[in-house]
Amino acid sequence: MGISICLLAMLKLMDIEAFGTSYKKYDLISSKFTKFNGWIYIYPFCELLIGISFLNSSPPYLIIFIALILGISGMNSVFKAVYFDKLKLNCACIGGYAKTPLGIISFIENL
Repeated sequence: MGISICLLAMLKLMDIEAFGTSYKKYDLISSKFTKFNGWIYIYPFCELLIGISFLNSSPPYLIIFIALILGISGMNSVFKAVYFDKLKLNCACIGGYAKTPLGIISFIENL
């Protein structure tokens, strides 16, 4: 789990601008704080920190809490974009230029 989370974070960090452009289209946190564009820069580092912490035998409770908040937020964002808003977007989970459609796989990743 920790390795896959770290790899996903590194894919986002390879081109953080492209990730942010794709991610802002469906992320609920980004849409709530439109004036704060820093979230797209913070998110991949939070994900990397979570992945590294999960590689430890017992991650700190704060990291588990952050992972829970990010996972729930991500699930809600994907579910709303795909099933309520019926948006046909690409997932930003593996970087900004990926052509992976946003859908059930993205939902499961956050779950």
